[in-house]
Amino acid sequence: MKYNLQIFLLLLSLFASVSTSINAAVAQQINENYQSITDITEREANFTKAPKPTGLSKELQAFFRSQYHYWDARVLANYWGQSVEDAKARIGRKILWGRKNVAILEQYLLDARVKALQSVGTTPNSLYNESKYKYDDAVLLAKFWGDPSPWDAKLRIERNLILGNNEIIDEALQYARTSK
Repeated sequence: MKYNLQIFLLLLSLFASVSTSINAAVAQQINENYQSITDITEREANFTKAPKPTGLSKELQAFFRSQYHYWDARVLANYWGQSVEDAKARIGRKILWGRKNVAILEQYLLDARVKALQSVGTTPNSLYNESKYKYDDAVLLAKFWGDPSPWDAKLRIERNLILGNNEIIDEALQYARTSK
């Protein structure tokens, strides 16, 4: 019985030390993850404190070298409540900060697109008005797409711009012009 008690106490002691090291490792991982999230949050909160880029900053260079384009920046600018130039710099910062921040950027872009799509037709066609497309283009595209009116084509153009599909619009317009 004494021997069994000693083994039990030894095992309990061993388990306690293993449990303590596991708990320490888990606590360290939680602390590292918390610190990472805190760093990202602080950088995100401080983006307005960053000096406005002059010339072609590293942030803007990163934006222009990326897969993102004007319409992404435009939609995010509306979502973030800032200028397109500031949104381009913010996108560039997220790219420079690494893959975690690009993943966050992708979610922001999705949320911004969803919000922008919900407002199509309820607000003035700001993206359509900023685009290179004219009323005659909307007339041609309405016929090509089978839309009832140029207004409906304008709304479709705006939705495509929000989704970053300006190539689709250009291709449809090219087909519409050749099939007149």
